[in-house]
Amino acid sequence: MNLPPGYQHPPPSAVAERPKRRWWLVAIVAAWALALAGFAAWSVRHDPPTVPEQRDIAAALPVLERATGVMFAAADAPDRVVSLGAVEFDRDCALTPVRGGVEAVREVTVRVRAGQAPAALAAIARAMPDGYAAAVRHNAARTRYALRADAGEFVGVDAAVYSDATVFTLRASTGCRPLAPGVDLEPASPAAVVTPAAFGAALNAIGASGAGATSSEVACPAGGGTARTVTADGLAAPADLGRALRAVAGGAAVVQADPHLWAYRDGAVSVVVGDDGSKAWVSATTGCR
Repeated sequence: MNLPPGYQHPPPSAVAERPKRRWWLVAIVAAWALALAGFAAWSVRHDPPTVPEQRDIAAALPVLERATGVMFAAADAPDRVVSLGAVEFDRDCALTPVRGGVEAVREVTVRVRAGQAPAALAAIARAMPDGYAAAVRHNAARTRYALRADAGEFVGVDAAVYSDATVFTLRASTGCRPLAPGVDLEPASPAAVVTPAAFGAALNAIGASGAGATSSEVACPAGGGTARTVTADGLAAPADLGRALRAVAGGAAVVQADPHLWAYRDGAVSVVVGDDGSKAWVSATTGCR
């Protein structure tokens, strides 16, 4: 049959084809999803935390205590006067904009003679375990020094001091952590049961014999005993602190002697006596050695 010029044959009618179900692909995707779910469940149970928010304050406290013991042992030396602070909690930190937390901190106060702060900080860093990777940095003018160390499990140790300072603080902290049941966030300092002879001598010297004292303790590393600071405060201040302490500090290694604060070593015991003009306080610290 002759067709007119330009005529086009209509396309053949489309035959609907039923899509082939790729069951093997569905099976692979399902198996992969199950494997991921299983791996996630295993990771939750076995993997270590990757951020501090995954470990609450109760789990962090033992690490903080170990870090404090290491920090104290590194700081204690015959030419320094050291004292140990109690654990303190700060509830002003925030894990997220809508979720509050708590941070635990312990401090060791170090007193040195004038000009010795930079060298003391460097020596403390060297005395810490290799795993802490402790390092000291300073500014270009060498007027300010800072120590940083990692105690593990998101617990850090730090300190900052000016080169002409005679006192600085080492600080171990947990960072902000989730709250945990059973943790006393306002612990009371226990009464001191045993006090060193140097403590009693200092009390006698300022006329406060028999004053009650509180205690702050930490376990020393590697089973080295217990470091302990005992403190009595709210005492009547002597008219002249230096004159009052002259007899007991005369044979000691005096590190600091100011009108209102004396710090000295009586053998292995660090003693600090201070006043604010009306009230005085005395602390004595026995270390790990």
